Amino acid sequence: MISRMWWIMIITGVSVFGSGAISIVWLRMEISAIAKNCGRLEDQREMVARELQELRGQRSRSLRPSTLAGMVEGRLVMPPSSRTVHVSGREMKERLNGQWLDQGEFANNR
Repeated sequence: MISRMWWIMIITGVSVFGSGAISIVWLRMEISAIAKNCGRLEDQREMVARELQELRGQRSRSLRPSTLAGMVEGRLVMPPSSRTVHVSGREMKERLNGQWLDQGEFANNR
């Protein structure tokens, strides 16, 4: 008959290998769930990338000079010469009261 010590060693060994096998199965299930989630996220990323590409194309088409010209056709005209005001550099300096910068920019307007 097998001694009591051998039974304890056999039960301990089976328990260790059994818990190891259960852990491996659990890890594989977790990996599978994470892989499925990654696949779903990749699909969403592809959809967003396609939508972004479409929006970029729309913006590009709408910013073409010919498209812009068509959008404002008949609405923008040059103002008559009577509405044009000519200001000399001296008058500009007098109006701005020293707020004129040497670079030709307004102070506090950068």
